[in-house]
Amino acid sequence: MHRVKDRPTGKDDELKTIMTTVADPVGFHLRAAGRIVKLTKLFQSEVTIRYQGRVANAKSIMGLASLAAEYGAEVEIEVAGPDEADALARLVKLISEDLAHSEEDA
Repeated sequence: MHRVKDRPTGKDDELKTIMTTVADPVGFHLRAAGRIVKLTKLFQSEVTIRYQGRVANAKSIMGLASLAAEYGAEVEIEVAGPDEADALARLVKLISEDLAHSEEDA
């Protein structure tokens, strides 16, 4: 299940946030972080992921790996920018479903 909320940013855009569950059996390791970075760099929006009080820019492989989110952990994704809806939808699918499979299978 995913919970979505909008938060005003003081600009024309709303900050979109959603909670989702990590599907990768070994969590946010370097390979998973690399796949997330590869996807988020396709978007103009700013993307942040939070886990247990830690925050990472989703376009930083080391930042994401440092979150050490484990399999089944709930992470919060925040997205703000011109393509935020598409970025959020694709990132949620990647983290909650596609990371459970190898990149070749996805």
